Parts: sequence; structure tokens; C-alpha cells
Amino acid sequence: MEMRDGFITHLFSNAEVEETISRRREKLAGFGKTLQPFIIIVGPSLKEIYSYLVVVDNTFYRLNSITASVDCCFKIIIILNAEYPIESEAIWNFIQKGLYKLHTPLDKNFTTVNAFFSDMGITV
Repeated sequence: MEMRDGFITHLFSNAEVEETISRRREKLAGFGKTLQPFIIIVGPSLKEIYSYLVVVDNTFYRLNSITASVDCCFKIIIILNAEYPIESEAIWNFIQKGLYKLHTPLDKNFTTVNAFFSDMGITV
């Protein structure tokens, strides 16, 4: 659940957005980390999402789909040279290497991601 929320946080109403960000910021500060760009989706269920947000500090980017949100968040992280959210680093690493075919000298090595690519016969 923590990995999922670190990648895409699902909230039921817009009223939860600010409190969720504050709690997340406090939790990360306890680990000596800062809030990194992440995605919030808002709606009564995963089948009924009415708001897609990419959160960067105190700025919200409203998008039209989950695909656009992931793309936007990834590109913001890369452009700002930010870190991936700690809870979902492996997911973002998979997206970086598997979808965008992007490699940097700062890449971390995730055994699970590499094993998946190997098992699927994907060269990255």
C-alpha cells in the first residue's frame, strides 16, 4: 500500500488533498527526506476518477488522465533532477528504463526491475 501511495495516491475528495500532502511532508521529514513530485487521483472509486493531479511542492498540475499524469510527473522529476518518491523508486525506475529507455549515471540498481526485464527478454 505504501508503494502504491508513493506512486499514485487515491483520495475520495478534494478536501483530503492538502491534509494528505501535509502528512506526507511530515512523514518524509522524519526520515530526513523532502517531498518529491507525486500523483494524486481524486474520485469515489478507481473507476470514477474526476481529478488527476501532479503535485510539485505547492504547485498542482491538473491533467486529463492517469497516463498523462504519469508522463508529466516523470518528466518533471527528470527535468528538475528530483529524486523519485522513496516509496515507489522501483516503479519509477521501471518506467524510466522500460518505457522511456533513459539511463543516467545516477541510476539505482533494482534487482526486481532487472529480473523482470530479463524474464521478459527486454534489453534495457
